[in-house]
Amino acid sequence: MQEDEIIKNLNKCSRCALCIQNCPIFQIKKDENNTARGLICKLLGYEKKILSEKEIKKNLKICLNCSKCKENCPSKVNTTLIFAYKNAKFNPSKISQRLFLAAKLLPLKILYILNVFKKEKKKNIKSNVLYFKGCVAKAQHKTTFLDKIFKSEQFLCCGLPYLASGDIKNYEKAKKKNIELIKKASKVVFDCASCKKAVSEYEELNEKEKNKLEFLTDFLLEKKLKLKENSKYKNKTVIFHKPCHMDKNDFKKIETFLSNIEGIKYLKSKDENLCCGFGGSYFIYHPIIATKIAYKKALLIKKEKANLILTACPACTIGLRYGQIISFNFKKTLELRDFIESELTI
Repeated sequence: MQEDEIIKNLNKCSRCALCIQNCPIFQIKKDENNTARGLICKLLGYEKKILSEKEIKKNLKICLNCSKCKENCPSKVNTTLIFAYKNAKFNPSKISQRLFLAAKLLPLKILYILNVFKKEKKKNIKSNVLYFKGCVAKAQHKTTFLDKIFKSEQFLCCGLPYLASGDIKNYEKAKKKNIELIKKASKVVFDCASCKKAVSEYEELNEKEKNKLEFLTDFLLEKKLKLKENSKYKNKTVIFHKPCHMDKNDFKKIETFLSNIEGIKYLKSKDENLCCGFGGSYFIYHPIIATKIAYKKALLIKKEKANLILTACPACTIGLRYGQIISFNFKKTLELRDFIESELTI
């Protein structure tokens, strides 16, 4: 995002405060300096040389990058990219930060390396529909049922972790490689809401290319799926946690999909939009704020009469499970992809 485009977006803000009432950080800290409206006012103050960089950089670092402000903005201010690029400018990624993050993600890397040595049946898939397999899915599974249906090209990370940490160089590198693959594909299927959101915000993609990006439920809505006979969730109640980065249309399709599954009862959560608190690397750098958000979400789930919690983001899965632990409420939590693969049949 160029500087002139950032200024143009900042000036679009009408100060309506819809971003404030939807901000997970404000709900915990009650400080408008950390909200989109507060940050926009500060950034405009910086551009007019009223405020210094020091007076803004701390607040930018606290942003969860959840996109709720952008989703609820009537003026269509691209807050997500503005704050990411400004954070990268004021708080550039340091070697110490990268090493700290690498140490935290080491178990994930080990799983990924171990998967490389697992035997895999050769697939002869002629379709030009590609499966965007996220970093965590690569670490957890050598193959998923989506690998067996669609081509699994070597997409790089969606770039969201790089963008959130201010590492614009690696973000641009990943983006360039992924765009090359998207341009060649007829469609690209995602099983992670955060990956899909990050890729859909690549500025270099035109509308036709963005329309190629689809969530896995787009391919399953027409199929009549039911629980396996030996499933432990037969006649059980299921709720779905909507990841912050999930598109509203994708969420509606997931609700329809779950409602149509024979053998389970889908219950609409009372507050499926409330953040799980994990936010990927956010939990690493801001554990106290993340824990408070996770606990608030966990208490709401505790009141739900559900046997299973589903979501469509590995970070949300971890955040929800963490919330279950700190609230002493141990309800099973699964990713939608894994639930489909292990529990459903046509």
